Amino acid sequence: MLEQLTNTLVAAMDLLLGWLLWLPHDLAIVLVAVGSALILMLVRPLVTNQDLLRRCANDKRRLKALAREARRQKDKPALARYRTTKGQLGLLAFRAEGKPLLLAIVPIALVATWCFERIEFHPLEAGETIEVHAWLPLTATDELVHLVPVEAVEAENGWVQRVEAEHDSATPRGHATWRLIAEAAEEPYTLQLRYAGQTLERKLRVGQRRYEPMRVEFPEQNAAMEVSMRQVKLLGLVPGIPAMTLAPWLVAYLVIVIPAYIVCKRVLKVY
Repeated sequence: MLEQLTNTLVAAMDLLLGWLLWLPHDLAIVLVAVGSALILMLVRPLVTNQDLLRRCANDKRRLKALAREARRQKDKPALARYRTTKGQLGLLAFRAEGKPLLLAIVPIALVATWCFERIEFHPLEAGETIEVHAWLPLTATDELVHLVPVEAVEAENGWVQRVEAEHDSATPRGHATWRLIAEAAEEPYTLQLRYAGQTLERKLRVGQRRYEPMRVEFPEQNAAMEVSMRQVKLLGLVPGIPAMTLAPWLVAYLVIVIPAYIVCKRVLKVY
């Protein structure tokens, strides 16, 4: 159900953002981040008291100047009063931030969902070696499993593989790997894995501007099929943060959207 909903939302967002897939990935990330900042800016004037926030900003600047003068005069009581008043103004302004964030969270979440499905990875290219992994129950160790041969797809290491035991994860499992080379195709290839009298299927897009999900789970069979893909990194440099499960594109997005938000506020004179 969740997968179907995600696919529906992403397909709908393709109508709005699909043109970004024709651009270099770095430019697409920058445009998405700046667009997100603009969304926040468009929402703010509609749901906040701009006159109140403007007066708060002016008062905070005045209090900052008074505090500087009190510090120079070594007037500690006055300095404490200014700091207390400035803190109260800050709290008042902070409370006003909730509404724009709540209204913007839906479009931002839709954009983020689209990005995870469309620009987190580089699409697979014709002629490159594509690693396809099958994760199976540990009981499948030493069994022979195979992918059904596909026209216009070559298996460098053969279509039949022996399942090997993997013990380097929290859950030991069986693992088999295929190295495929495929021609570009307008429609996705269908990979069929024959295992223990069952057939597991997943799609593989090659030579397109889109890609299929990297990992496809088969809960009933306690199995999964995964395609290795290169993650998109801004300028080829910005890394992800695995400890926080932040993909490189998302780190780059955050690095751009925060200063873009600040710049948009100043340029558009939104408080």
